[in-house]
Amino acid sequence: MILLRRVESYEKVGEFVREAFELFRPKLESEVLVKPNFLQFESPENGCITHPEVVKAVVDVLRERGHEVVVVEGGFYRDSADRCFDEFGLRELAECVNINTEELVRVEVNGKALKEVEAGKSILKAMNSPFISLPKMKVHTLAVTTLGIKNNMGFLKKPAMYMHLKIHQKLVDLLHILNPALTIVDGVIGGAGSESSTTPVHHGVMVAGDNVIEVDAISSYLMGFEPEKISYIRKASEEFGVDLENIEVRGDDPDELRVDYSRNFLGRVLGKFSW
Repeated sequence: MILLRRVESYEKVGEFVREAFELFRPKLESEVLVKPNFLQFESPENGCITHPEVVKAVVDVLRERGHEVVVVEGGFYRDSADRCFDEFGLRELAECVNINTEELVRVEVNGKALKEVEAGKSILKAMNSPFISLPKMKVHTLAVTTLGIKNNMGFLKKPAMYMHLKIHQKLVDLLHILNPALTIVDGVIGGAGSESSTTPVHHGVMVAGDNVIEVDAISSYLMGFEPEKISYIRKASEEFGVDLENIEVRGDDPDELRVDYSRNFLGRVLGKFSW
């Protein structure tokens, strides 16, 4: 089941977040990891990174419910997460951890294409207790879309170039050890073009669910793509037994909120050769 709402302003994301928690009631431990997408430090209005208002809304709800919150992220550059934590005032609300500066650990994945990863030690907490994923709704050069499943890559040591070959299967392999309890997608302002040089899309939507595969499928559909034609979503649905044709959607009609997210030339070309 998915929750989908038209949310046209970041001033209203708190209402959506509260509705999501009430609907899905995730079972969480006393300390909860929250994983946004802070690929790089830049204006949240550009459609590249999770808007800090979404992160703050989730932190507020968790703290009201008595949880200790740790916001964890790495980003492409070593200091990307730290700059976001500082500039957006997140350290005043929760403990913030830059995965890129953490002690590194090796973790066995034993997947079809991905055998092991080197990652910040926060991955151990995420593997063994429920965490919350807050991806951005945007396109990706190789994976077509980057949403909840792709957000797991933020735990890995950078650069994780080895993930690019057979990226779709490797994302599914990683999902077997990193599966969020709740995923909330920021699509108020989405990102077209590419994952790093985004063209803002004033989409005005938010998506949430306790099954990240369903969340990514509906989010990709909202972006103008057919989920079953995106390899990582199709492969994940097959391995985890998710019926992409029968996902229950609560709230608004996906067909009425669907827009086209264009991809740049490189993405359109390379996307045909990733599997």
